[in-house]
Amino acid sequence: MTQTRGSQNEASILRLAPFTSGLDRSSDVPLRFVELHGRPHVLYSAANLPAWISWATEALVRWQIGNETFVGNATAVNDRETLEGEILPQVTRQFGSERLSRWFGSDIGCLALSGSPATASYYGQVEALFDHAAPHYDRTVQNDRLNLHLRVVSSEILRNLFPPGSRVLELGCGTGLETIPLAEAGAQIVAVDISAKMLAELDRKARAASVRDRVETRKGSIRELQRILSDFGPGAFDGAFSHFGALNCEPNLDGLPSTLHQLIKAKGKVSLGVLNRTSLVEMMLFTASLRPSRAFARLRSTLAVGRSQFGVQVFPYGPGAIRRLFRPFFAEEEAIGVSVLLPPSHLGGRLLPHPTLLALLESIDASVADRPLFRFLGDYFLMQMVRR
Repeated sequence: MTQTRGSQNEASILRLAPFTSGLDRSSDVPLRFVELHGRPHVLYSAANLPAWISWATEALVRWQIGNETFVGNATAVNDRETLEGEILPQVTRQFGSERLSRWFGSDIGCLALSGSPATASYYGQVEALFDHAAPHYDRTVQNDRLNLHLRVVSSEILRNLFPPGSRVLELGCGTGLETIPLAEAGAQIVAVDISAKMLAELDRKARAASVRDRVETRKGSIRELQRILSDFGPGAFDGAFSHFGALNCEPNLDGLPSTLHQLIKAKGKVSLGVLNRTSLVEMMLFTASLRPSRAFARLRSTLAVGRSQFGVQVFPYGPGAIRRLFRPFFAEEEAIGVSVLLPPSHLGGRLLPHPTLLALLESIDASVADRPLFRFLGDYFLMQMVRR
């Protein structure tokens, strides 16, 4: 609606913000609203669009009314009959025609907010985020060379780890950016993800690549892995992997190693790609910009929304923590850092227009990825283990 000043009529104010705030947009925007059919509606000047319109209509948003926070979508009200016959009269009754004209002029637009309380389960937030991202997820990765770099590195590791004919369990498969190449190389994959829409994208891509017979999808979170054990039985898989964030969306990994140990055959391999607690470049960039709280944010046990490229609270892990957790069941074979000297994708926008420099940094990054110290200072680390 319009940005407000002071505390007048606080009951009719909501605070709107991007749900995926890793792009470091401005802080919450206070807006006046009216409620219609159980949904908040905010107005704006269609002749002079406010800056927040661009992000509010592109992705999930978060809004707060009083002490309650919600997560959902903002959609334009394009029905003039609803706008002029229901919404504007209610706004006029609530705020007066003089304010309505002063705030918005004669050409008025409206967004309707729909969502659920953010106090719903953490897994519900994760599912909603990735359901929303699914249709454009591949395009986001493929158009961002820094993000794509992560997938190139991991896909090469997976091809070497799982030969043709291997039966592999993938946790947090997303749209199948690693699933499809591995299936094309001859592996049989059971792909698990919390998002039904991500799985639908994977299914579509598997059919298009003629590997649907090699990919079986299952909806669920990592904490529900016992269901996979019940369905497939002990020793059903030659190996497993979970790359680039799925493990960081799990508040508690304590039960994962023992369940994987039961699912995987003797001497089977596991590869884990984990958001690291110590990202060298991230720490340097935020320190240089005099933002120490951001520089060391990952050292906390949880990383709040807006402190990473994720749109939900996540849980960074260091290599030592993962090693200790898995040690009773798996032995570490190798670990490398990914994006050690490259910035994380959410901080590397200025590099993207310089492909020559980016290629040089990628080459240097690869040369230090497995070096002592450096391998544990990347944006992510990739750790390969073998079942004891």
